[in-house]
Amino acid sequence: MNFRQLKYFVRIVELGGMTRAAQTLFVAQPALSQQIAHLEAELGVRLLDRNVHGVMPTAEGEVLYRHARTILRQIDNTRALLMQTDEDVTGKVSIGMPSSTGRVLALPLFQRVRDAYPGIVLEIVDVPSADLTGLAAQGRVDMSITPDQLPKRGLQVLPVLLEEIYVILHPGVPVSADPVPLAELARIPLILPSLPNTLRTRVEHVFQQARLEYQLAGEASTSAILIPAVKAGMAATLLPWSAVNEDVRAGTLRVVRLPPPTFFRQLSICTSSSLPFTQAAQKVKDICLALCRELVSSGQWVGSRMVE
Repeated sequence: MNFRQLKYFVRIVELGGMTRAAQTLFVAQPALSQQIAHLEAELGVRLLDRNVHGVMPTAEGEVLYRHARTILRQIDNTRALLMQTDEDVTGKVSIGMPSSTGRVLALPLFQRVRDAYPGIVLEIVDVPSADLTGLAAQGRVDMSITPDQLPKRGLQVLPVLLEEIYVILHPGVPVSADPVPLAELARIPLILPSLPNTLRTRVEHVFQQARLEYQLAGEASTSAILIPAVKAGMAATLLPWSAVNEDVRAGTLRVVRLPPPTFFRQLSICTSSSLPFTQAAQKVKDICLALCRELVSSGQWVGSRMVE
């Protein structure tokens, strides 16, 4: 198994076919097929299923694909570290973040990085919060912005900011007060993040402390699914303001505070403590931190404060 074979295999899986992969790799298709056959023979497993629509990875192929992407990223990062100069910062930088954070941070981060370092290609990966730590620790992303991350071996955790958690409602759902009484919230159907999720755990703790049972209408792994359900009037949810800022401004959602004690989630920038961190990744990290401070201090990131 070698670098070329892994590169070929990843491209085939991502494009879903030998022909398209051969064209983008500038390799003859028979030669590409031969390399994959050698790889399958060496590993002793079938990696691809071929059908009329192209190719799909087998279960073993999916495992190899995930690991191959990590290996290729580490090779690229090592090359970038050896070739980096202060005058010309280039390379691909990948940062994972929850979709809720991405709604307030992703676009300005793209713009700042492009303006400051045109040679950096920024990739933002939107995955459920529970998966973010693994992505950073395994090197599948250069860094992640992770909610409520506890110290973990092999992971560097830099606390950045705290976000207040709000009740998110359809404008047509009446509540008697702001903050809404917890007993009243218990009567409103809720759609909440799926376990394991620290925000969900805190919600359950709040109701348990008050000796109340809430109405669970559904679960979802990302806010990108929770929010449309609330906008459709199916249920309410609990999220930070960042997840719904555009919808609140547009009047399609309403934000109400929880009764005291208010609770927050902490966002941290997480990086692997053992894998190489390129100059380009450091530049993106610095821009991300500066942008967070600016959004918080200007009041654009409502309900948040920096961790000193």
